[in-house]
Amino acid sequence: MKQTILITGAARRIGRGIAEALARTGWNVVVHAHRATAEADALCAALTADTGARAWRVAGDLAAVGGPDAVFAAALAQAGRIDALVNNAAVFARQPLADATAADFDHQWRVNALAPMMLTQRLADHLKRRDAVGCAVNLLDQRITQPDAMAVPYLVSKKALEAYTLSAALAFAPRLRVNAVAPGAVLPPTDTAAREAAGEFPLSVRPTVCQVAAAVRFLLEAESTTGQILFVDGGQHLL
Repeated sequence: MKQTILITGAARRIGRGIAEALARTGWNVVVHAHRATAEADALCAALTADTGARAWRVAGDLAAVGGPDAVFAAALAQAGRIDALVNNAAVFARQPLADATAADFDHQWRVNALAPMMLTQRLADHLKRRDAVGCAVNLLDQRITQPDAMAVPYLVSKKALEAYTLSAALAFAPRLRVNAVAPGAVLPPTDTAAREAAGEFPLSVRPTVCQVAAAVRFLLEAESTTGQILFVDGGQHLL
């Protein structure tokens, strides 16, 4: 029986690339989207047509109280089982710390940290009920290795998810492996300020969506690997 994976924020960009890569390698995919439901529906149709995988769309606001639980329940209702999870959905705002409000911190915390934590908890519960094993992969950011005064709420949330990844890997072993991928600037910046913020690459090579997806696939398949943070960033985290 094919395994089924839930990918949050999978209608666009990196999440879409991960969904496409995993469908091509034999996974059935639950595509989560918040507002991009039409794109998610189109992706599901394309995955089935191109790869033969089964694909389902679930919608939900991960920032809402109870939102992560509702998304997991909807995914389970559609697919019948969930074997793995990719916590890809994230929000990012670039602003001076002095301008950051409680609402800014709260929203980015809920989507970037609390939702992945709660979804991982639900997966652990589900696997325990089935007496099965599985894997969760969290998407972090190479900037967790360095301060950034213009993205503090975002980095606080991602640093928290990094800490959770390590602790959850220990807490849920041996049933659930928990790892993370920390991409660099994957998508080409669209303006000068964004290009400057993206920084330099020691390898002189910008990471691609395909490379991030390959890292996720590796962690899903590496049965002896847990509690690892895999940087896919052209060496940016070394600067």
